[in-house]
Amino acid sequence: MSHYFSQVRLVASPREDKWFRDLARHGESYRDHALIWRLFPGDGIQRDFVFRRLNDDRTYYVVSARKPSLDSGLFQVRSKPYTPSLAAGSLVRLDLRANPTISRRLANGRSQRHDVLMDAKRNAVVDQQKQIAQLLDDAGKDWLLKRAENWGLLIQPESVLQTGYRQQRLRRKGGSIEFSMLDYQGVAQVAEPELLCQALLGGVGHSKGFGCGLLLVRHLG
Repeated sequence: MSHYFSQVRLVASPREDKWFRDLARHGESYRDHALIWRLFPGDGIQRDFVFRRLNDDRTYYVVSARKPSLDSGLFQVRSKPYTPSLAAGSLVRLDLRANPTISRRLANGRSQRHDVLMDAKRNAVVDQQKQIAQLLDDAGKDWLLKRAENWGLLIQPESVLQTGYRQQRLRRKGGSIEFSMLDYQGVAQVAEPELLCQALLGGVGHSKGFGCGLLLVRHLG
């Protein structure tokens, strides 16, 4: 299964592009969502890419089934074929921006997704409030460790670092979308290369269309 890994740098100026200026009114993540879609034109085509914005706010990593278009004039794009090959037992360093959620069953029998950290905070008992920071850290780490096996990884729990938690609200016609982002780094052993390849190419978790879910790994040693 061949994909593309692209480094995309925004070169357009918001001051010079009305469409770009208007995007900012809907929220940062919605802006990113709309910008990256410009690289993959085609009415009605299902999203076949995952992406992540880097800390400089103008550079993105994109993994896609199609090669990004160079015709938008918004970006500088450098792409290369991407066919991950990782041996079972090898050690990797992982980097992930995720939307960690947990499902809770409602009274009507349906399930609703909740932010993992806020769910832990709401369910903390009174005498735990002074330890809330540790509770939130544990909740975020547990989410990662429980799901990593489905991605073909065995993560070393003591290596996990969580940073950059922020809540997002995207303003759209007819309402808004709310979700959270959390950045993870850590060390893991490759347990199932095929599962890991699927996770690297297709992303993990929810909110992939808004800059979450792009799993990055690199060999150690």
